[in-house]
Amino acid sequence: MKTAQEILKLSIANQLYVALVNQLNKDFRRVGIEASFGLELKPEAVVRNLTATIYELIVSDFEAYLNLLYAIDVSEAKIKDLPVQEVHELATAVTQLILEREFLKVSFKNKHE
Repeated sequence: MKTAQEILKLSIANQLYVALVNQLNKDFRRVGIEASFGLELKPEAVVRNLTATIYELIVSDFEAYLNLLYAIDVSEAKIKDLPVQEVHELATAVTQLILEREFLKVSFKNKHE
């Protein structure tokens, strides 16, 4: 499995970074979560901000966190396969799964347009 940084670098290499960030913002808006990831942000900042947002959702609004995972269509099996870990480690792992799923979505859309 690729790290969150590697996924974003791959999206840049495939000219899908803008589409990926836009898809991320769209999915957050769709479930009513106030978070925005600007296109001017460097990939490291997107990863950092996304991880912080996921951490905050896990500890303060678990229902919104679950709704977000459902909206993005993160594999339930992959979530269940994550080892028991501290919340900050879980947030990092979930960030990776979210970016992986969003990358797959934009890759598929762009191949079929």
